[in-house]
Amino acid sequence: MHRFIPILALWLVSAPAHAGLFGGTDAPGRIPVPARDVHASVTDLGGVHVALSKFSWEGEVYLYGQLGAAQVTVPFETIDQVSFERTDDDDKRTAVVLTVDGKEVRVAVDADLACFGRTHFGNYRIETQDIGVLKIER
Repeated sequence: MHRFIPILALWLVSAPAHAGLFGGTDAPGRIPVPARDVHASVTDLGGVHVALSKFSWEGEVYLYGQLGAAQVTVPFETIDQVSFERTDDDDKRTAVVLTVDGKEVRVAVDADLACFGRTHFGNYRIETQDIGVLKIER
């Protein structure tokens, strides 16, 4: 019985710290603060449209991924809009980037990368696998 008491005490003290491991949420209590305030709009796969400020791609102000064998970054200031297509690999998406000068580039991105922003009602987080269209506002 005496060996059981320290184990029970340890469990009681550590339980709140582990509570988020089981059934927690990914609610964006805080979002990364990007290097500059980018305004964007996101339409998710369900058709919900949200206008955002302080928009970032994993906290950065550029989209990144793979173009063939190379790693590439596409700064937001060169992007008009991005649509995302499914691939044979569930862990990847193809970002179809339309640049401000009308050119298209197709970049392979991880499906679980998060985009963040601030709305008029609070913070916002969405993974690339759930985005239909992303538009960088001017």
